[in-house]
Amino acid sequence: MEVNPPSLQPETVFEVLERKRMLDASWIVCWVSLLAVLAVPWFLNVLAIDLGKAAWFVFASAVVYVVVGALTNRLTNQVAVLAAIRIMPLLTMVLMGALWHLVGGLANPVFLIAFVLPVIVASSTTVSRHAQASAFFSIVVIVVIALVESPELRWYLVGDAPWIWRSLEAVARILPARADVFPEIRTSPAYQFTILTTFSVTQLLAAFLGTPVAALLRRLDTRIQVARHMLDEAQGLFHAVLRAEPDPSVIVYADSYQLVQASQSFFKRMLVRPSGIAGKRLFDIVKFDHPESVIDALSAPSGELSFAVYRLDHEVRIANLSFHRTEHQGVGYIYIAWQELTELFYLQAGFDAIDDPLIVIGSDVRLYYSNRTARELFGELYFGMHVDATSTLGRVLDDRSAPTEVDDEPRRHLIEGRPYTVQRVSAPLPGEAGACTIVWLHCVTKEEALFEQAVRDPLTGLYNRRYFNDAIARHVVKSKSGRQLACAYFDLDYFKEINDQLGHAAGDAALVAFVGAVKGQLRAVDVFARLGGDEFAVLFVNCQLQIAAAAVGRIRTTLDDEGWTYQGQRRHLGFSAGIAACHPDDDVDRLLQRADKAVYAAKAGGKGRSAVEE
Repeated sequence: MEVNPPSLQPETVFEVLERKRMLDASWIVCWVSLLAVLAVPWFLNVLAIDLGKAAWFVFASAVVYVVVGALTNRLTNQVAVLAAIRIMPLLTMVLMGALWHLVGGLANPVFLIAFVLPVIVASSTTVSRHAQASAFFSIVVIVVIALVESPELRWYLVGDAPWIWRSLEAVARILPARADVFPEIRTSPAYQFTILTTFSVTQLLAAFLGTPVAALLRRLDTRIQVARHMLDEAQGLFHAVLRAEPDPSVIVYADSYQLVQASQSFFKRMLVRPSGIAGKRLFDIVKFDHPESVIDALSAPSGELSFAVYRLDHEVRIANLSFHRTEHQGVGYIYIAWQELTELFYLQAGFDAIDDPLIVIGSDVRLYYSNRTARELFGELYFGMHVDATSTLGRVLDDRSAPTEVDDEPRRHLIEGRPYTVQRVSAPLPGEAGACTIVWLHCVTKEEALFEQAVRDPLTGLYNRRYFNDAIARHVVKSKSGRQLACAYFDLDYFKEINDQLGHAAGDAALVAFVGAVKGQLRAVDVFARLGGDEFAVLFVNCQLQIAAAAVGRIRTTLDDEGWTYQGQRRHLGFSAGIAACHPDDDVDRLLQRADKAVYAAKAGGKGRSAVEE
């Protein structure tokens, strides 16, 4: 049974045949180089050789090699392919030896340098000891041809051995006729032996050194390829990172500011396609308001240009530009990154346009932000400063416990003689930074003035009926929790007669005198109001009924003793009063009805009296 020889695996066949093709190509280059070596001295008329015969020999040898190489490329058997790799160069050595003989042989020893090329080519292959075999075979070929050409050398080396002489004469009949390139020069056998010895040593050195050198070069080439691959990968990674940069960024040439590469965010922000930056300068794409300032800043090795203004379709944009110069392969580049501030700038401008001071404080009681009005009110404020560094601000924020929601009751403070309401709200910070407290202040000078106008009686300066109704409603609710409250109604006696007899100016003077007497007996927490005409009311807050009645008695005594003066005359002024205590089950209407009932009881008793409704 016939057994087919084992074939190489597809990848092994490909690798070996590819190596053989490279070797074949190298041999073709060698043949072309040999022809050039022969043509140059022939052209210079240095060597008397038949260039036509030599050229035909080289051409024929090359054609034969190409044909044989093409046929052997079809081999798939491992042994056959490796045998072809070994045998074909050896046969070529024989042809090169014949060519050397044709162009002068021992008379042209310089040609022997050409035999180093096949050894170097063989060193580049991975076939075991191929270079050493080629060198040894080339030495054999050259020695045989030299012995054929020089009978003197033959005698010098082998003596008169008949079988060697007959073998060499048989080889001489096969070789083509040798050209006598230097007929006037005759060399001794010792000189010829020296040539052969030098050639042999050179070939062997080339063979034994060429293999490790070739291996070293291959390893070096591999490392270079790996380094190049890593560089390409790093450059690819750099381009990928640059393109994915969330903030707009570009790379430009340092000398011309021509764009080299840009991030996708740059294209989106600047409303330009990637193809639109080809051959464009940075200033062709980005229309800066002051390009000369940008150019001056970019001349530095690195830095930041703050608040650079540029325009996109007439829209004003603002950004901080950070840049860094670098150099690669002798070419200078500038990396420029945008930190867009347009929204923040407009937000800052909006906050600064607000007339109310606005402050943001961190959980560490340090300042995070302040607007223009806050800085004008409290003086120098900066990020990170402790709020206690400014005494006024520290006093305003003395209660710094972070609120969980907006304050229900804004706190009122006097700052530089003007009233402000202070309100706070807690806001979370991104990530794990905790929370901050937003504090805003509002100057209520105008509001309080308008409020006073709305709730004050213009003649006496007392609260009016509207304010009194609001105040009694609040205090009645509070009295249900156990706080005592008393309400007193006052009605001036004979006030109509004063107006009719003395005029309205006298009536106004009487009202003012009455108000002065009452105020002298009231506390700051008590609410005194003019309900209309000559009717008045007092809320005695946190006060027992007996104490309130006593205060009304002191008011009567004061008016009896002092009276009131009009046009230089002292006159008597009396009143009737009704006093009622607020009971836990009272509402506003019930309390007022009982106080009004007490007044009518006092008037029924003859005026100038006070009545108490328990």
